[in-house]
Amino acid sequence: DMLRLAARTPRQVLPAPRRLSATEARHLAPSVRASGLRGGLLSWDGRVTDDARLVTALARTAAAHGARVLTRVRVLELTGTGARVRDELTGEEGEIRARAVINAAGVWAGGLVDGIRIRPSRGTHLVLRSRRLGELPAGLHIPIPGETNRFVLVLPQGDGRVYVGLTDEPVEGGIPDVPEVPETDIGFLLDVLGSALDTPVARNEVVGAFAGLRPLLDTSTGGAPIRTSDVSRRHAVLTSPDGVTTVVGGKLTTYRRMAQDAVDAAAGARGLAVRPSRTAALPLVGAAAPERLRALPVPRRLVRRHGTEAAAVHALTIEDPGLAGPVLPGHPVTRAELLWAVRHEGALDESDLLDRRTRIGLVDEDREAALAVAREVLAQEAHSSRRMSPRTR
Repeated sequence: DMLRLAARTPRQVLPAPRRLSATEARHLAPSVRASGLRGGLLSWDGRVTDDARLVTALARTAAAHGARVLTRVRVLELTGTGARVRDELTGEEGEIRARAVINAAGVWAGGLVDGIRIRPSRGTHLVLRSRRLGELPAGLHIPIPGETNRFVLVLPQGDGRVYVGLTDEPVEGGIPDVPEVPETDIGFLLDVLGSALDTPVARNEVVGAFAGLRPLLDTSTGGAPIRTSDVSRRHAVLTSPDGVTTVVGGKLTTYRRMAQDAVDAAAGARGLAVRPSRTAALPLVGAAAPERLRALPVPRRLVRRHGTEAAAVHALTIEDPGLAGPVLPGHPVTRAELLWAVRHEGALDESDLLDRRTRIGLVDEDREAALAVAREVLAQEAHSSRRMSPRTR
């Protein structure tokens, strides 16, 4: 609430926190253990329900303002005037020239610029079926025993799944492209979750798990090691001797300020004249005032995922009613959304559709069940594209 006050956010947007009786707490979280429960605290916050949607919207918004977005391209080497890159689909290598270069490669930033020391921290989430924890109109913060400021979060997703996370463990050695989830992380999260539930969740009830790596800047000076959970989450902008600007650290909630600071630093390092940053007030594609979004005559779930573009996604189902069906039983993502991802969001294959544009692939069983539909959508779109004349295209 103090942060809300500091940001001058009105209570109509974020209501005041309040205490809950034990009965109220059980109403909002029926699976919480009644024995010993004295009550709870209810607070309100903003959260991203699907970070894949956010990343896609960011890339498309940038493209609308003149950016050229290249996927499946790996940077092999950086200099202050460009990059040597490789197309991961064809193996072809080439160079990109630029007046300024920003290294925003996260945990891999140190592999591209000398002198950048990263302390990667692994954050793991578990995926459960929603029915396991019952109806959850609110998420949960469960204190980690022995910690004063760390919690395990239980986050209902609205798609038949619940995420439980997250860990904060240092990663030693090489940095993987896709971090694996160790059994120790799964056991830790289940133990903390079980400390608050009537019936602990069993290991075989975990239907999926995923992990991400935080790019924390290593500022240690050789003294006693500190935990990654105690390393600052503030971002840092550094410029190498040959003029590459690197941005590391930071949090999702400060991504716009990180971008502004990085671009300003890169422009200054290269002596470029730039206009004042507009990012603080620049809406992403699909964004609109709440009253406009409420007025859209399309399913609410599509509006929550696609904003004003929900109408265009829904129109696909009017042209072809077969696209209105779900990709797999019990999951809300429709065939129309997969087709939209291919046509407008740069999806190239099944992994893009199931693992990156949607989160179906987080559960192996669901991914396998949806694979045929994803391939069908890709094949139909490829066939349709071949039939179109160059002028229509």
